[in-house]
Amino acid sequence: MKILAIALLCVWVRGAVAQEERAIDNFAGVGVRAMGMGGAFVGVADDFTAMYWNPAGLAQMQQREVQVSLLRNSRANDSVFNGTPGSSELTNTRFGSLGFVYPYPVYRGSLVLAAGFTRIKDFDWSLNQQGDSAGLATDHTFQHEGEMALAGVSAAIDVSPAVSLGATFGLVSGEDEAVSEFDWADLQDGFYEQRFLVRDTFTDEYKWTPYAVLGAMLRTPRDNPRYRLGATFATGGTHEIRYVFRGPSSYDKPNPCQHLFPEGTPDSPLADNYSSVECDDGTVGNFPDEVGRSTYELALPFEFGVGASAEAVPGLTLAGSLHLAEWSQSEYKGADDYGLRADTSFETQYRDVLRYHLGAEYRVPVVALDLRAGYFVDPVPFIGPRDPSSDDPPIRIEEDRRFITLGAGILVDEAMQIDLAWVRGAFKQVEEFSDNVLSEDYAINRLVIGVGYNF
Repeated sequence: MKILAIALLCVWVRGAVAQEERAIDNFAGVGVRAMGMGGAFVGVADDFTAMYWNPAGLAQMQQREVQVSLLRNSRANDSVFNGTPGSSELTNTRFGSLGFVYPYPVYRGSLVLAAGFTRIKDFDWSLNQQGDSAGLATDHTFQHEGEMALAGVSAAIDVSPAVSLGATFGLVSGEDEAVSEFDWADLQDGFYEQRFLVRDTFTDEYKWTPYAVLGAMLRTPRDNPRYRLGATFATGGTHEIRYVFRGPSSYDKPNPCQHLFPEGTPDSPLADNYSSVECDDGTVGNFPDEVGRSTYELALPFEFGVGASAEAVPGLTLAGSLHLAEWSQSEYKGADDYGLRADTSFETQYRDVLRYHLGAEYRVPVVALDLRAGYFVDPVPFIGPRDPSSDDPPIRIEEDRRFITLGAGILVDEAMQIDLAWVRGAFKQVEEFSDNVLSEDYAINRLVIGVGYNF
């Protein structure tokens, strides 16, 4: 009966942590200078990352530029599951972006070309659940690690002294590695097995998908503008997602601890869905995985952005932007042959969100030093419940995602720009499902370093 209880526990724990589509939302932050200003860059957009924020802003650039950035991510999640606390942390260092900008000589106005690669979405997430069930101590861990990136080319042109238009055309791709481990330990020596482990993985590959950003910018005066107004339109694209699932095989397995049972005890095969079992004497039985592969398609909606900036006083730029995405309009195309994915009800489980950014940059007189600060709110779009056919209530977002940012940049020898940005965010949510309660308190830290060379 205890083994049956474990199997049933495994079923509802899996349901509790079934993850939303990672390609939806999960804004990663783009550009060192932009994120130092809280991402309020649609109405600024005067470096390589304009290809993402607002390609029309490239028309402001008058020098060739090469730019590269790296980032350090850290996520901590303090959870409480039915009154028992758990804690997890995920850190990594990743390549951020690499780009090149080339102002093409023209008789009048401006024509600027750019090409590059930049990370645009962050799939990282982790959770640890601890507690007990049927005399067993539980220690379950769940983790996603991956990203999505844009590789593309951009062009911007002045169509009048005050107005520029721009476009980015590229391909988006990514990958996500999800690992779930369910661990039960026998604390009371209730039977001969002392540890049960279930481990399964999803490896998602997001195939290259066409992506475009169209932008416009109004600025005055044309050179060294004091006021700027920008607007963007981005295609969502249809993502082909190929996944590989590896998990415990679904057949009865011989019990590796049978030799510890009293002589004459009938064989007691294990219930389905175990990756390994450790016996009281240290014997370990490992069982092979089953592997399933399938493909489905996810069509994402358009995204819109508007932003403005103003030089309030000499050397001080203030900026703000809004970004709208109607995530509830996402839809699946094609079928998942294994039925393990493509089962989200977007209209009921997602909400449309308006992300907004505020930022400032101050150029310190005399020295070539820029100081930056910002703030942005990025509402969580997935509100559940994770099982749309259940009577579970929606996820309760107690504190939406809010971020503060700080940054600095220095120009070295009038040619090399070194920038640094720090992003700190947090949010809280509570889920209720099958008479269980799971609360999560996230803390997110990002450190981004970039180097640019103008020539």
